[in-house]
Amino acid sequence: MNQNFTVPAFAEPITSLPDTPTCEAAELKRRFQAPADEVREAHNALAQAHEALDIKVEGIVTQAFVGAIHESMLDGDLTEKLNGKADQTALDAQIQALSTEESNRMKADNVLQTQIAAKCAIVTGTYTGTGLDKTQTISLGFRPKAVLVASARWSGNYYDPQMMNLAIDGMDADNICITSNGFEAKLYFNVNSAGNMDETIFRYIAFR
Repeated sequence: MNQNFTVPAFAEPITSLPDTPTCEAAELKRRFQAPADEVREAHNALAQAHEALDIKVEGIVTQAFVGAIHESMLDGDLTEKLNGKADQTALDAQIQALSTEESNRMKADNVLQTQIAAKCAIVTGTYTGTGLDKTQTISLGFRPKAVLVASARWSGNYYDPQMMNLAIDGMDADNICITSNGFEAKLYFNVNSAGNMDETIFRYIAFR
């Protein structure tokens, strides 16, 4: 009997994922690789079947016939197998199309990975100021692109209820300086400014 080596549909098509995937990176890579694995398995099975058929045909030529072999000399099952082999060109074209689709998926995967890496993550936290003319280092484990620091609200201050400082990588604020591992908080004035006022709780958002 003839075996069917076609791949009518992928078990886990990429199109079933949402436009913005939420799965882990390892699962996302596995999903992108799954269609290629299905194509590879079908191709390998087809190659093995062709190799077995070639061996059988060669044996028939050697043992039973001399000269050319005509289709009428073969039994029905072998005739069907040989006729199926004639469709190799069409099958090769299908495999090439699947290979092209796999290549396109890999390119899309690379673009997606680049876009994911480009997305900006944030880290939030608090620290307590240590006082005038003192510098406090806040370690984040990475060099942030920007840091926004806000002091506690002033009770009764309606005009400027909360002091803030925004530092951008390459452009420090008065009281905030970005470092290779986080940022430094300073206090230059003896006021409750967003920096390092003694015993003042500061909140920050660091953009990775």
